[in-house]
Amino acid sequence: MIQAQSPYDSVLFYYDLYPQSIEDFGKIKKITTSQGVFALKETQMNRHQADEFIHALRKLMKLGYNKTVPILPTKYGEYTLSTGSHTYYLMPWMEQIEYTARESREQKLASQLGVIHRLTVKTQPFIKENVEEAYNQLLRRWEMRQLELRRFADEADQKTYMSPFELTFMTHAYMLDRMAEVAKEHLTKWYDICSEKEKYRTVLCHGRVNRSHSFFTPDNEPMLLNFERAGIDTPSRDLASFCRYSFKHAYWVEEEVLQWFMNYERHLPLLEEEKHLLCAYLNFPEPIAFAVDSYQANKGSMREFEHVQRLEKRLTSMRRVQRLTQKLIVVQEQQEAQQPDQP
Repeated sequence: MIQAQSPYDSVLFYYDLYPQSIEDFGKIKKITTSQGVFALKETQMNRHQADEFIHALRKLMKLGYNKTVPILPTKYGEYTLSTGSHTYYLMPWMEQIEYTARESREQKLASQLGVIHRLTVKTQPFIKENVEEAYNQLLRRWEMRQLELRRFADEADQKTYMSPFELTFMTHAYMLDRMAEVAKEHLTKWYDICSEKEKYRTVLCHGRVNRSHSFFTPDNEPMLLNFERAGIDTPSRDLASFCRYSFKHAYWVEEEVLQWFMNYERHLPLLEEEKHLLCAYLNFPEPIAFAVDSYQANKGSMREFEHVQRLEKRLTSMRRVQRLTQKLIVVQEQQEAQQPDQP
């Protein structure tokens, strides 16, 4: 515990708060004062990012969305406070309480993501130059990452004795390369359909909705926080991020993950092209590429078996993603087949 006369006193002065104690929880500081208990968030946001962060919250408030943890203003009416190296904002302190609902937390969060997207969805004209640039940029990045993984596999294959990490990777190298190809195919389908329709949809994306960025009320309803990465993008990108951060809580029961999508689509049904883009994001083996990057950097913070354990967990996740997205596409095709022909 950090006692008063801390480095945060100058920040808290702008809120007229005089701490009795400050507890350090990483980026969050628990501030106990005679006026109550508060959470001070310390971030690396620059001025533009801080403005976008507050703009996103104000936009949701104007639209009647009230499932966010409130940001408290300074005595001068500002919602963020920047110093030379950090940006701060203040919230009420909230304790996690026991969750007792039958629905999983992720099902509730998926519903809230759907509500936010429904409130903010807009149809954008397909301006070929702009969309094509974004499409080609992502495609080039994925092709570069795929090439790096192939190069790592080639170098490992040439060794007489592979390390445990290299051996684990090589066992799944073909599957990973195939998933990268499938991701690019889905990405191209998204681009082709949008090009044909001459439009696409954007929403306000939270950027990182997951269990650790939410609190649940005594009524088991989620309150979202950490909108620091909020911005306008496709709903597929926000959904893919949500899935990647939430898969570990699903115990990989496919029905549970499919329920997330059902809860989301009660508020904003995904279009065909958005499903392809979601499958593209989920199939590309970016988590594996990050694990390889970390292993190659070899900064000494992790031992060999720790690198292997992390790789194995991510490989297991990717295999399940592969099955899940195949099932999503099958479900989509079945639904289309069941629809009566238009006269």
